Amino acid sequence: MLTALVAAAVLRSRRWLWVASVAVAGCCAWFLSLQVRDDMAGARVMQRNFYGTLVTVDTKRDDPADDVRQMYHGSVKHGEQFLVPARRGEPTSYYGRTAGIGRAIAAALAGPRRVGLIGLGAGTLAGYGRAGDVYRVYEINPQVFELADSEFSFLRDSPARIERVLGDARLALESEPPQGFDVLAVDAFSGDSVPIHLITAEAMDVYLRHLRPGGIMAFHVTNRFLALAPVVAKIAESKGLHAVLVHDDTSDTAWLRDTDWVLVARDAETLAHEPIGAAASAIAPVAGTRPWTDDFNNLLSVLK
Repeated sequence: MLTALVAAAVLRSRRWLWVASVAVAGCCAWFLSLQVRDDMAGARVMQRNFYGTLVTVDTKRDDPADDVRQMYHGSVKHGEQFLVPARRGEPTSYYGRTAGIGRAIAAALAGPRRVGLIGLGAGTLAGYGRAGDVYRVYEINPQVFELADSEFSFLRDSPARIERVLGDARLALESEPPQGFDVLAVDAFSGDSVPIHLITAEAMDVYLRHLRPGGIMAFHVTNRFLALAPVVAKIAESKGLHAVLVHDDTSDTAWLRDTDWVLVARDAETLAHEPIGAAASAIAPVAGTRPWTDDFNNLLSVLK
């Protein structure tokens, strides 16, 4: 729309081009108003800040027991929760028990677990917390914390102790003493704007410092545009680590999404433990792929 308006200003001496530019600007304005109206229709909350627009909506399904509240960042879903109290603690969307992250948490030690979460969303993963567990959440957007508290109940219902760190996760982890995580979930790559600094060799070094022996890093790489699993696998290989892909096909379950999680560990045996081993598969390399670093990445090479 702005481009059309600029064109109208520049081409005002050529009447037919000026008319065409104004018409294009008008059409753009009309369709933008329709998009805003559609986005606001049914929205419970809509907030915007430097990091983009957050929206929560309630979605009704044929069976009222399946009704959910969802959080969106732009067009990307960031979690959902059942509305009926009896189901509020069930993992949903990308975080089901058969997803890579669900399997990684289930494979962790039977005793109290320490779990790190990079990216909060609706707070779904806190639903896995048990009494004695610690879930430490790194989230850069303060409005995500606000909505997770006001619109969802995963955080307040969790029996685990919830620790909150507001700010860039990598910077926070670089400044902290080793956390000894049993599982560290890196969940920041589902949108069309990937935070590259969280998926580099240097970032992997930071994560590894905070992982206890036998711990697992879980990278959520479900993405419509980018094939990020080979990127994670290549970085892991360069560090002498092991990586597997857990693809979860959930097409028959309305409240779960098909997901891809890459699980990384120091030892191959860690990734062979159930329930990981039964669902793990090797990651096919992409020819010519180099490990991404703070000084090098190639998004074009992983476009789908």
